[in-house]
Amino acid sequence: MRICNRTTFARIGVLSVLLIAVTLIAAGPSQRSGLAASTEVTVNLQTTGAPFLQGAFQLVSDGVGNQFYPHVDCDLASYTNDDFQGSSTIHYQNLTTGVDDIVPGNQVDLLSQVSGNRIAFTEVDFPGDSVIVFDALTQTRTMVPGYGKARPSIGGNLVAFEDRGGFTNYECEVGTYDIDTGTVARLTSDSMDNRFISVSPNGDALVWEKCQLNDTACDIYSAVQTSPGVFSTRALTVGGGEDRLPRTDGELAVYMSNRGGDYDIYYQPVTGGTEVRLAIPGDQRDPTISGNLISFESQDQNGTYDIFVYDLRTSRLFQVTDTGNYLDETLSDLSVCNGVGRIIYDIPGNDFDVHVFTFQVPGTTEGEIGNLITTVRSFNLPQGITNSLIVKLQDAQAADTTTACSALTDFIHECQAQAGKKLTVDQSNQVIASANQIRTELGCL
Repeated sequence: MRICNRTTFARIGVLSVLLIAVTLIAAGPSQRSGLAASTEVTVNLQTTGAPFLQGAFQLVSDGVGNQFYPHVDCDLASYTNDDFQGSSTIHYQNLTTGVDDIVPGNQVDLLSQVSGNRIAFTEVDFPGDSVIVFDALTQTRTMVPGYGKARPSIGGNLVAFEDRGGFTNYECEVGTYDIDTGTVARLTSDSMDNRFISVSPNGDALVWEKCQLNDTACDIYSAVQTSPGVFSTRALTVGGGEDRLPRTDGELAVYMSNRGGDYDIYYQPVTGGTEVRLAIPGDQRDPTISGNLISFESQDQNGTYDIFVYDLRTSRLFQVTDTGNYLDETLSDLSVCNGVGRIIYDIPGNDFDVHVFTFQVPGTTEGEIGNLITTVRSFNLPQGITNSLIVKLQDAQAADTTTACSALTDFIHECQAQAGKKLTVDQSNQVIASANQIRTELGCL
């Protein structure tokens, strides 16, 4: 099996394929000259002191062998299970019920992605690898016509994949498959490696890396569907560093680049435009985007990676994991669905195990304080105490961060003093919990 970097892998020793995403950051900055294709804006951020995102951690799978390359869409997750005994299968799990099932395959299946009820994956076989689409609802398999296809991404009715069939220089091209029409097409035709493809959730856009065959000089490209089966393709970055591992939500492309010296997270519209750099100390990797959130892994001074989330609406940075003990969260994927966010990821130890973090998507501070004001009014308290509490919240809503933190503290102290008096204990606990959450999001000390 060859995954578009002129390297041959054993039929089951597939974990190294996934570690490409981890080891890419070891390379130094490219010596290419050139500028990004769009104007760059830099947002300076610090992971130190970032508030923790509140949510629940859940073990997805820690079976014998490696469970890796996890992906999630709403509450359906998929991952590869390599049992170390010569069998590699695709599992899918309902994260709400915990029910875990196996996709029917040939025991040499890997590299899955999920969209809705569908799971697309690579099946290694003779005369060549193929892409399979499995419908978990109908329990049916569909093979994308042709061989030499691998590492699919799926969104809506579109499957995109690395097409290696019939090329004498071993390059990869971007292939597409329309599930509704059964049409297979190629979006690229050049002497470059076109790889690490990501399809938007609705299938109207895709992004990928375009690299030299020696795994250097990588840029980010996008294609937007302008009419059924017709795509407009453009380069989003041109030189200036190694640009890697793009993902898209259909509007923005997010990726990592070392053009600033170490690997930072960048994003810009899939149609091109202003490029935003999230400048954070250390290396960042595995960016993914869903809703208004970007998740990624960030390296600390000990070389350990933890997961962080950046809110595009509020420009706030949240920390998700703090595993410590030199354990790295890796290969993370984000899905936001109906106000609920899920980040699925691997933790390597003696083997790779899959975990998921589930959380309520943070609101804007102003909106959250507004909701808290509405809650206080709903209690129908005496006018004096209602006004006193609301004034403090309005002060927090209109103030800078330092003053807002102070006003929220005053609000909490008054609620504590009124518990069991003007406020019931339950009412006091409810609004104090909300105020403390806002203080956490603001980074109050």
